Amino acid sequence: MSFDLIDHLSLDKQPNFPPRTLPVGFMLRLAKALHTYGMTAYELENTMKHVGQKLGFGVQCLAQPTNLIMSFSHPDEPEPKTYVFRVEQGEVNLERRIQVHEVVRGVMSDEMSVADGAYQLKSISNSGVRFGLKGQMAGFGLLSAGIAHLLGGAVPEIVVALIIGMITGLIAVKFLKTDSLKYLFPTLSAIISALLANFVASLGWLTSPYIATVAGVIVLVPGLPLTTAVAELARQNMVAGTARLVYAGTIFLQIGFGVAIGNAIGMGLFPFQEVSLEWYLPNWALWPAIAIAGVGLCFLFQCRPQDMHWAVLGGLIAFAATWYGSQLFGQVMGAFIGAFVTGLVSNLFERLSGITKAVMLLPGIILLVPGSVGFQSLSLLVEKNIVEGIDTAFSMSFVAIALVTGLLFSSLILPPKEI
Repeated sequence: MSFDLIDHLSLDKQPNFPPRTLPVGFMLRLAKALHTYGMTAYELENTMKHVGQKLGFGVQCLAQPTNLIMSFSHPDEPEPKTYVFRVEQGEVNLERRIQVHEVVRGVMSDEMSVADGAYQLKSISNSGVRFGLKGQMAGFGLLSAGIAHLLGGAVPEIVVALIIGMITGLIAVKFLKTDSLKYLFPTLSAIISALLANFVASLGWLTSPYIATVAGVIVLVPGLPLTTAVAELARQNMVAGTARLVYAGTIFLQIGFGVAIGNAIGMGLFPFQEVSLEWYLPNWALWPAIAIAGVGLCFLFQCRPQDMHWAVLGGLIAFAATWYGSQLFGQVMGAFIGAFVTGLVSNLFERLSGITKAVMLLPGIILLVPGSVGFQSLSLLVEKNIVEGIDTAFSMSFVAIALVTGLLFSSLILPPKEI
């Protein structure tokens, strides 16, 4: 998900930081922008090394989820200068990420001066998000509805998941005004989702309130951070990978605890009623569901309208490769094949179009990440089904490793475009 991040930690307000029009000031703000709009630690560190070389600086960058450490050395300076500053947890914003990439390429190709690039970064930061409240609510709802069908839900589960997703989006965008609410958001959303699902189930409309609950909060399940953490660890970026892994685990626990509370209250207040009529969509509806989920991700990731069809195509390719791979070789190998094909297609897209591969890669990977598997594992552990819960957790870990390995192999066969 991607919200409009308010810049409370602007480097312009920090004493003793160089102005943005100087090379070091520009690079500090560039690193901050790349992190804020969702670039991984290893990509950010590699990008800043190349930009530093272009501007005549030796740059050492250590990127972590909540802070950046950057050291600059120059032949005319007797000693390197090091800067440490806090940053917000990065959220994917594809439009701004593309704009920042254009700044990087402009400076690297000498088509744009450092000062012009610095002011472009400021303009990007001050611009409004493309999709506001209604777009974010639609994104949450469409993704939840699509995932509900993928999880085997009938039409009532899909409709309830759509409503729960939109309510979650409304809370995320409209009501997170304090730090306390922000940090409790996963738990509160899970409680509300479980209560709503149990209430509708008490009316005799739902076969599986569990599917409606999981699909309703699927956006909050940190499958993408989990996969990114494993990728960073695989690239020996230990600090960022470990921090992101712990963050993902914490969110899993918050959501699981919230669902446990919601179910405990909901089952007491709203006794479950058997469904007399079940209405399932035909098998071919699976592919429209993937496309609908892809459109929802476009809203959440603030994708440019002209790139939406590429993002949806990325999701369809990823799911198709994974589905057929799983039919032939099993779940883990299916995840590997899906990630491998998605990585190849994304790298080819970047080489041919000049647009960042994230446009196709992120919507594709988000449909493959083992978020729902991790949630299922946590639910089993909460219910004291220890053996099955641990077995499911191991399955999630192997799927995450398979995804990362597939992406690494795809970059080996067809490397991404250099800056």
